[in-house]
Amino acid sequence: MAGKKEQKESIWIKIYIIALFLCGMGIWFVIQPVSKQKISVDIALDKRIVDVLVANGVGQEDVITQYTRERNTRSAQWNEFYKTIKLKSDKTAQSFETNFRSVARVMKVGLSKLDNVDGSVTYKFYSPNRSYSNVTLVSERSVKSRH
Repeated sequence: MAGKKEQKESIWIKIYIIALFLCGMGIWFVIQPVSKQKISVDIALDKRIVDVLVANGVGQEDVITQYTRERNTRSAQWNEFYKTIKLKSDKTAQSFETNFRSVARVMKVGLSKLDNVDGSVTYKFYSPNRSYSNVTLVSERSVKSRH
C-alpha cells in the first residue's frame, strides 16, 4: 500500500516540475526582446527611385535636399528617405508619375501624390504604418520664388 502512495506522490512531483518548466518558458518569452525584422524594401525602393530620377535627367546638382531617418518599432526597423529635387525646365512632375507608379507596383507598395501649395509635388511611397520614401519635385519657377 505504501508503494501506491509513493507512486501518486511521484506523479504529482513530475507534474509540478513540468508546470514550473512551462511557466519558466512563458516568462522567458515575455521578457526576451523581440528580434526586429529589418525591412529590406526601403533600400531597394530607394535605389529604384534614384534610377527613375537619373533616367529622367536628374543629376546631383538638381538635388536641393536629401536625408534619411531610421525608424524603429517593437518588431521592425527601416529607413525613410526624403528627397527634394529641382526639375529642369523641360520636365514636370507628371513626367515622373508613370515611372513612379511602375516602381510602386513592382515593389508592392502604395504611392500617393500631394500637390503642395508652393507648386511642388510630393510622391510618397508607403505600406501600412510605414513610410519609405518621399520625393518632392520642385519646378525651377518655384525654386526661384523660394529665394
